Amino acid sequence: MQLDSYLEIFTTMYGWAFANIIGEVITGTGLIIVPFAVILFNAWREAKEQGLESAGVLPLLESVGTKIIVALFVMSLCFATTPITSLSSVNLSYLPDATPQEPNPTMVSRNGGTGSGYDAAMKDASDGTMSTAGNLSQVPAWWFSTMAISSGINRAVRAGIRSGDRQIRMVEDMARNATIQDPRVLNAIQRFYSECFIPARSRYLAAASGALSPTGQSLVAVDNKEYGPTDVDWIGSQLFRTEPGYYADMRSYNPVPDFPVDFSRDIDYYNPASGIAPPHSGVVNPEWGRPTCKQWWEDGTNGVREKMVGHAGSFGKLVEVASSAMNWSSIDQAKDSFARLAQKRANPQFVDPDRIMGTDYDTVTSFSRTVVGAATVLGVGWEATLASLSMQPLITGLPMIQALVLMAIYMFLPLITFLSGYDLRVLFYGAVAIFTVKLWATMWFIAQWIDARLIDAMYPGAQGNIFVQEISQLAGSMASSGYKRMILNILMISLFIGLPLVWTAMMSWVGIQIGAQIGDLMKVSEGLAKSSAGKTAGPVKAIGKGITKL
Repeated sequence: MQLDSYLEIFTTMYGWAFANIIGEVITGTGLIIVPFAVILFNAWREAKEQGLESAGVLPLLESVGTKIIVALFVMSLCFATTPITSLSSVNLSYLPDATPQEPNPTMVSRNGGTGSGYDAAMKDASDGTMSTAGNLSQVPAWWFSTMAISSGINRAVRAGIRSGDRQIRMVEDMARNATIQDPRVLNAIQRFYSECFIPARSRYLAAASGALSPTGQSLVAVDNKEYGPTDVDWIGSQLFRTEPGYYADMRSYNPVPDFPVDFSRDIDYYNPASGIAPPHSGVVNPEWGRPTCKQWWEDGTNGVREKMVGHAGSFGKLVEVASSAMNWSSIDQAKDSFARLAQKRANPQFVDPDRIMGTDYDTVTSFSRTVVGAATVLGVGWEATLASLSMQPLITGLPMIQALVLMAIYMFLPLITFLSGYDLRVLFYGAVAIFTVKLWATMWFIAQWIDARLIDAMYPGAQGNIFVQEISQLAGSMASSGYKRMILNILMISLFIGLPLVWTAMMSWVGIQIGAQIGDLMKVSEGLAKSSAGKTAGPVKAIGKGITKL
């Protein structure tokens, strides 16, 4: 039997363990016969109120017999257990949904272990050691069938929806929480920021408005949706990489590890093969060369961008997942997008030579920097607030709530059945409740599917680039550039909470209708029984009166 979460495997066992303990109390103390005694007492009370002569003995017996048969039927379905319907006879399993991070998930089970912390924390649920009350995995046939059918329908509906693994929200959450842990990568970002980006941006700001080539002007044009004016605000600017006079013509200040010396480029180094005598004795070249900023950024293995997006850690996994979960116009665009996000997380700063040389700032400058630092602290608080409102905790928490609700339903089924006096409607009310809560998982699956399509609709075309740009703004403690993020979050919450609420309300109406129809059916059957008994009792009364006259 396939369930919908790791936790549900154990809460199902706990729920029926508590149900068996409650059921044992009801049967062991003899309380199980109380509803039958109530049926007989009500029949006697009804006969006394109406008068035995008017009520008739046979109609009374027929009515009592019908109620007792129905009560026995309900009791047998809701209390009687068999080895076939025991949870010990089936292996409760869970197959996680396929995701970009794990396209071929492995099924886990109660018998084989789930590989989660629940195995050790809730071990007594699976081995039955939580109580000495006997076999705690017994399930009555009616409830076992209801669980099996609900689980089958749930899995069948989800399997019938194609392309359900594009969990873009997971990419968003990974992007928000991704960090760069490698200090060497952080140092490379810091150096490139100080030695290449700051000089290039300063040159760009100091240049005349018409100094750019037509291609460069089109890159930073307002109507360029892929790059635009904000392209020059980050270290991997497309303009700086392609425009003459910028990265291609600029070099690092100092040697960069992993970049060999190239005498055609490193002309400030001494070339022994040139045949020219060294300027002075004892000249030793540095171990590494000074690459151009374009080489330093784009080199396939040693470039700063490759280190930012491909280093071991959260960013490497993020790029891998996002490549299949989102739409990209090119691999280069995908790497640029996540390198831009990595810059936000690394937060490089320009190294001021005045501070290095020991020239302290004046009072006004120090005060202004203190204010900026305070604002940065507030920004970090804002970022924490945004992280607390992440959708991923909602997606993770709701299946746990479902598992706990199902545990409560299973636990109270024997008690509700007993307190209802073995009412036939309890069978269907309980079945509707189990079926309704089980299909919450399908509602959430559909909500994720719709949410991915809404993101495609709101970010058409270069969806990956624009979507990650907004994530970058959130990661940088800034508000989103538009209202699309707010709309998407509202819609997401509405889908994940609203769909199960609507589904539960509709199934409540169905349960009420079923209960009303069963009540009418019971009244009709009792009426027919009384009518049939009354016809039989008529000749008996006539014969009795004749004998009295004689």
